[in-house]
Amino acid sequence: MRFIKKCLGLAVIGCVLGIAGYNVNNITVAADESVIVSTPEPSAEATAVPEETTQPEETAQPSETPEPTKSPEATELPPLVNYAKTKKKVALKYDDRYTFAKDIRRVVTESVTSTNIATGKKDTKVVSVAKSNKKKVFAVGCGKAVVELVDGTTYGIKVEAAKISLLLLAGQSNMEGSHSGDKTNAEYTSNIILSEAGKVYNTYGPSCRGHFANVGNWSATSSPLSVKNASKFVPDSLTDNSSQNQWCRTNNLTSAGEATGKSGIDSALADQWTKKLKEKVWIVNAAHGGSSITTWLPKKGKDNNFWQAVALYKECEKTLNKEIKAGHYKLSHKGYFWLQGEQDFKMAAGDYLNYYMKMHRAFKTQLKGSTASDYKYVNKSVEFAGILMVRSHRNPTSLADLELTGPRKAQYYMCNSSKDAYKDIFLASQLSEVWTTNSSVTTYFKNKYGTDEKYSSQNKTRKKTLKLPTSLKQIHSTIHYTQLAYNELGRDAANNICYALGYVKQPSATAKIKIVGKDGYKDISSINRTAVKNMNVVVKVFPAWKSKKLAIQKKHEVISYDKWKVNFKENKVFNAKLLFSVGKTKKKFTVYSKNSAAPIKDLYVSDDGVKISWKANSYTSYCNVYRREKGSKKWSYIARLDKKTAQSYNDIFAESEKVYEYAVTAYDAYGNCGEKVIGEVSTVSY
Repeated sequence: MRFIKKCLGLAVIGCVLGIAGYNVNNITVAADESVIVSTPEPSAEATAVPEETTQPEETAQPSETPEPTKSPEATELPPLVNYAKTKKKVALKYDDRYTFAKDIRRVVTESVTSTNIATGKKDTKVVSVAKSNKKKVFAVGCGKAVVELVDGTTYGIKVEAAKISLLLLAGQSNMEGSHSGDKTNAEYTSNIILSEAGKVYNTYGPSCRGHFANVGNWSATSSPLSVKNASKFVPDSLTDNSSQNQWCRTNNLTSAGEATGKSGIDSALADQWTKKLKEKVWIVNAAHGGSSITTWLPKKGKDNNFWQAVALYKECEKTLNKEIKAGHYKLSHKGYFWLQGEQDFKMAAGDYLNYYMKMHRAFKTQLKGSTASDYKYVNKSVEFAGILMVRSHRNPTSLADLELTGPRKAQYYMCNSSKDAYKDIFLASQLSEVWTTNSSVTTYFKNKYGTDEKYSSQNKTRKKTLKLPTSLKQIHSTIHYTQLAYNELGRDAANNICYALGYVKQPSATAKIKIVGKDGYKDISSINRTAVKNMNVVVKVFPAWKSKKLAIQKKHEVISYDKWKVNFKENKVFNAKLLFSVGKTKKKFTVYSKNSAAPIKDLYVSDDGVKISWKANSYTSYCNVYRREKGSKKWSYIARLDKKTAQSYNDIFAESEKVYEYAVTAYDAYGNCGEKVIGEVSTVSY
């Protein structure tokens, strides 16, 4: 009888423990950690984390991969309170890292909502404790858990699916991340921006065998990207970095100990994207060094650059599709960045425009996903194309590198235009046009960062200590940028796209408008048709994210602005104006006709004054004469003469011992003035 009662008692106890419903996990450990580990910012719905959870510094460790879950060990610790009853809450996203102030005693998984992408079964944990740092946890599943520290403090941990953007980088060598010949590999790898592990992922398909080492920084040889081998560069799981093949890891842009690093804009763009949007990002680089835009056309049956980029991106979509289905991520944004055109510097702007639009439309079609099972959860349209403005492929250390080549004219037009065909093409960066002299480089970095200390603190690199660049050769010594320049370009591209598309709040900024002609850099306000036959004009808007707000008005029916060409039916009209505006910022541009000038024939000093004569054409209605002392900016109006009665004037009021400048301006019958014709005379002998 006593035996039966004893059995019943044990059964009751078992039932009570079963109702409690807890799965007490061991403190399972992860392999060694990364160089930089920062506490993620809590989401909006999270309770504020106490100051005691401030994260301590950690030393470099070789791995970021958590160890497999071990079987529970026997424990005599009392049951923990459930998530709802914990007074301190921490909100995380999948694959976040979080560091507590003290060591963790144990972790209890309360509920799991995500699944393992390999097995299809529930993830076994919500958080896992790091091997080398008992204060740190990884978010390895979605759901709720309770963490108890060694001092008995308990925290409720809630892990949700993480928002993530999937971004393609395409173009030629400067987009791929190629090196300047006068710079060492170490200069690139030591200056790459290090992102926080668990925030940034990347995949890179090299364009040639040589780039596996000096761009990807891989120690093992990899074959170049092709349509057939695209899958070899993409892991089955976004967070699985256990592969012996360095090209199949997604943490190479991070501070993880085994991360190889990759040169180019990738790391800085990714790092800034996550900081701006407070979400994760997967960068897919399929750029091809030395490529013409003609190799990016969607030709059927071709294993060319376009289809290689599509193949790599779609393999990444497949992996992300599985992760989203498992409940680990939510797709946020899709888009691509473009930096190309050096190879095509001799191509006509119209041809480049047509080629680019064929590629752009094809990218939008191919990268939007589909309703098929492999792409069901990534079935989202490409939201933008972000163009990083190409330079002209002239001398990289001179202003000649800003000349308006065909690709440059076409790219500025697409980025400025608000027409439907170009509405999703944006100017991601024109920052490289600032770096044209040693002085401009020094000014840019000094104005942005101020001191070496601030520059180093805002650019987390393996080198750790950086000095502000002071010369053009530190930025753009050859056709390729240095890593310091890549960092600025990547960061600028992320900012401008986020602002232009309204992903984040736009900063307060006054727009500036610059109108340039053939040389691509000198700000012009007018053109004289006598001197210029090919009126190609490009408008640059600063900051770049305001480019789509550019509006154009014509002040006369005889003038028009088509893409990058100014068309002017001059005939009897001496000038016509275009008005460019961005919000309240306005800039006039005047075109003068060939008939508008009244050339000065004679200008000399006589006994009774300064005599000036000119030759006006048959369309001239009248002429105005102006005078000023040399060195003065202000003209004084001194006479108006009807063209039919006089084409000369005697200035009896000119003072002796002066150096004067005279100007004659002709006017047409509509009151439109021609360009001033200026002459100089000295009255020393007068």
